Amino acid sequence: MTPGEEILSIISEAVKSLNGHLMLVGACSRDYWIQAMKVYGTARMTVDIDLACRVATWAEFQQIMDFLKTENQLRQDTKVKHRLWLRDEIYADLIPFGGIEDANGEYAWPPDFDVTLNVQGYQLAYEDAVEVSIGRTVLKVIRPCWLAMLKLKAFTDNPGRTKDLIDVFFVIDHYLEFIDEECRLYGPDATDADIFSCEPFDTRIAGATLIVRDCHVHGGDLLRSIQTDILNFNSNDYLTIVFARVNCLEQEEAQSLLNTLLAPLT
Repeated sequence: MTPGEEILSIISEAVKSLNGHLMLVGACSRDYWIQAMKVYGTARMTVDIDLACRVATWAEFQQIMDFLKTENQLRQDTKVKHRLWLRDEIYADLIPFGGIEDANGEYAWPPDFDVTLNVQGYQLAYEDAVEVSIGRTVLKVIRPCWLAMLKLKAFTDNPGRTKDLIDVFFVIDHYLEFIDEECRLYGPDATDADIFSCEPFDTRIAGATLIVRDCHVHGGDLLRSIQTDILNFNSNDYLTIVFARVNCLEQEEAQSLLNTLLAPLT
């Protein structure tokens, strides 16, 4: 068992014992889908695991953190409150959501309230997540469509995280590989074959189109709210410029992809 599988198993089983709920997010979820769907791409070398932890109250989350430290010998980071280390090999960031954020998905971390996070969309992503086996445990993994949309939103909250935009583009670029192409694009009852009617056909535009469609199935009004927030952030084209730069794209293509991702569906 790898260190990553070990810390996942420790946290997942502990959270289950306390009636909590987990969802694998971040780069590790991306890497899971690369392997599960045999997508051509390179898993990012990472020593961190991002886990979204659904809780009703801060007390419930603190109980989980205390249990992981006392019963499972995970060490809390001295600077990052929600980070737990397995020995000195790998760490996991536990991001709470569920009953603690306000209507905009924001919360401040007690007791000092000096750290703020935005988890808008996490509940929808959790409801749409897929339950899988990783190592010795079973947990939910965020779908690629929500991974892309929420990472795009995360960049607007923390513009220093340009690696989020690299992950967004990777999902767009490979999205047709992440889905059941036979069922959705090529079969006799294909549900999304209409994307081939766009001339000229572009696999990246098709990927961005399907990301929005797949989020919209569960997202509805909240998806539109997330899209609006991102559009407002990009009013000066800053997002477009950075998205193009970090992914080695022409600005025109970057803008076209973002326009597709942020176009509301009715």
